[in-house]
Amino acid sequence: MSNRHRYLRTLALFVLMILYSVSIMGHTDERLNIGGFDYDFDMYVQDTEIDESTDLLATRIDRLAFDAVSGTIIASDPLDESSKSDASESVSLAEEDNNLVAVNQLPTIESPVPAEERQKPPILVHKVRAGETLWDIARSYGITVDSILSSNNIPNSNRIQVGQELQILTVKGVLHPVAYGESLWEIAERYKVPMEEIIKANNIVDASRIQPNDKLVIPGATQLLIKDVLVINGQLQKAFDWPARARISSPFGPRWGGMHNGIDIAIVTGTPVKAAADGKVIYSGVNGGYGIMVIIDHGNGVETRYAHHSRNVVKVGDSVHRGQVIAYSGNTGNSTGPHLHFEIRYRNKPVDPMLYLK
Repeated sequence: MSNRHRYLRTLALFVLMILYSVSIMGHTDERLNIGGFDYDFDMYVQDTEIDESTDLLATRIDRLAFDAVSGTIIASDPLDESSKSDASESVSLAEEDNNLVAVNQLPTIESPVPAEERQKPPILVHKVRAGETLWDIARSYGITVDSILSSNNIPNSNRIQVGQELQILTVKGVLHPVAYGESLWEIAERYKVPMEEIIKANNIVDASRIQPNDKLVIPGATQLLIKDVLVINGQLQKAFDWPARARISSPFGPRWGGMHNGIDIAIVTGTPVKAAADGKVIYSGVNGGYGIMVIIDHGNGVETRYAHHSRNVVKVGDSVHRGQVIAYSGNTGNSTGPHLHFEIRYRNKPVDPMLYLK
């Protein structure tokens, strides 16, 4: 091979390398295999084999020109059409790639949440239409009739009127109206539901700022528990259990020139005395004319007092439930004979227990 041919062959390889390097800027051609940051690469020219026995490529070098600005190939020989097409396509793709935005630079667009997956508010309002029954309404919302009754303080399921607005719970539970002086902790204790669940169900930001007459959803609570609520909308309810069953020996009211603040239940010494409702023991001991007594705080400003015991079986700080034995009756303090003195106080004012015992 002559020196001229060797020179032209070397020059051809050099020019082709430059042409293909420029044409693939911004776009990876399928004929180049470039791996990551590895600068080694393999190249081949489609349908053109370079060897010492071929002078064709050397002859075509004389007719090639390179536009360094646009990066396109200008060829006068029709045989170069495929190369020209490939290079032009690479440049076009490179220009398009310049307009692309990296995926991590695109704004995040959240997919819309399907309507059925959106969280419903805990309380809806339903206006009663002509011909509707509570059963119809309960079925349409997928809840029980008891849920509607408890949420709306309806004593009789047949007594609803057209146009009446009913509060509908969208979660299983009951609706509790907050009473004066009632805390979230007391509500949670009464229904035996974790306070955190009540906070979550009602989107409460500050548990210390609930207000009287606020209506709270108590998730998981049942209709049976709502019947034991002592105060609803500021009104004491007929919801207390009898601490002992026997004859009333002395009623509530004026007596001997003074005021008898409770009722006396005639029972023999040693009779079990039971808590009239759930609550916490705030006093257990001897208290003057009351003798041995127990005082239970039920929250909402409600407390009960049990006196003249022979002995107590609970201590201050104990949580008690309705029906739990708290003491045994006796004849201690100012007493004319064995009996149980029982009081109900609301906001520190004695009330007639007979109005609120079930």
